[in-house]
Amino acid sequence: MKTLDWGVVALYFCFMLGVGLYFTRRAGQSVTDYFVSGRNLPWWIIALSAVATYTDAGLAPAVTMLTFQGGLLGNAVWWIPFIIWMPLGAVLWSKFWRRLGTVTSAELLGIRYSGNIARRYRNIYAVFMSFGFIVVLIGYVSGWLGAALGPILGWSPIQLILTAGAVAVLYTTCAGLYGVAYTDAFQFGIFLAGNIVLIPVVLSHNGGFHGIHEGILANRGKDAEAFFRVLPPVPGLSGLNAFAFMVQGLFFAASPTGGEGFTAQRFMAAKNEFHAQVGQLFNTVLTLVVRVVPFLILGMAAAAIFKPNALAEPGELWARLVRMYAPTGLLGLLVAGVFAAYMATVSTHMNWGASYVINDLYRPLFPGKSEKHYVMVGRASSIVLFSLGLLVAYFFVQGMRAWFLFINSVVFAFVLPLSWLRFFWWRLNIWGEAAALLIGFPLSYVVWFQLGFSNEAVHPFWQGFLLLFGLGLVIVIAVTLLTPPEPIETLRAFHNKCRPPGFWGPVTKDLDAVERKLIADETTRDLVDCGLGILFAASAVVSVISPLAANWAVFAGALALTAFSGISFIRRWMARGVFRGMQGT
Repeated sequence: MKTLDWGVVALYFCFMLGVGLYFTRRAGQSVTDYFVSGRNLPWWIIALSAVATYTDAGLAPAVTMLTFQGGLLGNAVWWIPFIIWMPLGAVLWSKFWRRLGTVTSAELLGIRYSGNIARRYRNIYAVFMSFGFIVVLIGYVSGWLGAALGPILGWSPIQLILTAGAVAVLYTTCAGLYGVAYTDAFQFGIFLAGNIVLIPVVLSHNGGFHGIHEGILANRGKDAEAFFRVLPPVPGLSGLNAFAFMVQGLFFAASPTGGEGFTAQRFMAAKNEFHAQVGQLFNTVLTLVVRVVPFLILGMAAAAIFKPNALAEPGELWARLVRMYAPTGLLGLLVAGVFAAYMATVSTHMNWGASYVINDLYRPLFPGKSEKHYVMVGRASSIVLFSLGLLVAYFFVQGMRAWFLFINSVVFAFVLPLSWLRFFWWRLNIWGEAAALLIGFPLSYVVWFQLGFSNEAVHPFWQGFLLLFGLGLVIVIAVTLLTPPEPIETLRAFHNKCRPPGFWGPVTKDLDAVERKLIADETTRDLVDCGLGILFAASAVVSVISPLAANWAVFAGALALTAFSGISFIRRWMARGVFRGMQGT
């Protein structure tokens, strides 16, 4: 790193602090302002903020690693579920969460269920999310920061985390979700721009795309055909593995790493449900396609340069490419980009975790305080959560691929059925809800790590995932049916507020014919939109990877499907008035 590189990094840090100070006064007015931006986020900020949060410090090393290991379909381990859940989130869950008008997902429990048990479980859930899962998540993304920048800067992981974390803590605690969301957009731009500039530099040193292809053929030999395959089946993605990822995608709206966590927080903060829906639609394109293209190419370059087993930790491949090829100035931009990706994610997690602490734990225990008091405690909570995340990163996060699959696919496999049961089945009660979390999280850790299901050489992914998902579905339904239903008044209030479709017979039996028809029509329309959205997302991904394999026949077919499904989807939303509805508040 030269002086110019450090200057670029220093400029980035100063800008982040400036944004935090700019939003401090607005964010400090109330809990709603601090945690959901006064419910005033436009669609484009929702999209950019969400994709920036997904684009943590691990994206560059993870996508590069997965491409290096599994070829152009190596990222199917997360592509498949995201292709399904993100359109479902845009069509269904975005409007559900915005209609509920909550500050946190834990607040849903006080609306969907009733009684002392529901109130107590809301506290348990908030503790689990803030001091449990979110702390682990901060530790996980902090571990990736070390893998990304450690080989470049020569710093220890704890030095990297403390440097980036100190700045992130300052602007997050000052500006709340206002600062988090608006800096996310800028941070995503820095991260993406640096890696786009890196691509021609790497290609020029390796003979362009032709040289990259030749290098992969030489290094992979008989396995090269599988590397360039753009449609299943491919090694490592068996039919049962693909099925497990599809099941995950169908139910991923119940995962805090998917539709229930910080993504739902963005929905709650939207100007209205239409901004939430369009924001998630734009987020789908950015997340599945735009942000990954540079790292697909860099993963191909790594496969052309390094032998398959050349590195003990493939998660360091991206950092090695940067160290080998990035010139002065660009190196600083790339380092700033990784810091930006990390800070965008960790700032979201700090703000998101603190929202549970204040809204679901502290405020119910200490009612009647001023809004500024609650914001002050929320700021302190963000610092505590980040500090706990550092401990997790330092002592527990090792073996990044195993943790990648655990965080993104396994940890909430047991609770995934709740994504549909909460909104589409009247009979689910607080006992079934609680059983999923209280049994599922510790069981997930034991199955994945202690029983060895993280060892893919012995246990294919589908075994651990489907075992946990199946147990979760059976136990949640069994516990629900063996315990009393929720009061019909509670269920009716929830249904009137959220207006979900599905099996709500006892709740909706008194509705007149016109209201029933409106619900049925909306349900049919949403199902068609979901299908078109999934087709669009899948064909868009294939449209991106097929030219990289020089498979022009598949590219032409995928591009045609992308155009057909995308145009059909947009026309249907225009006819429904979704885009006109964005003009309202």
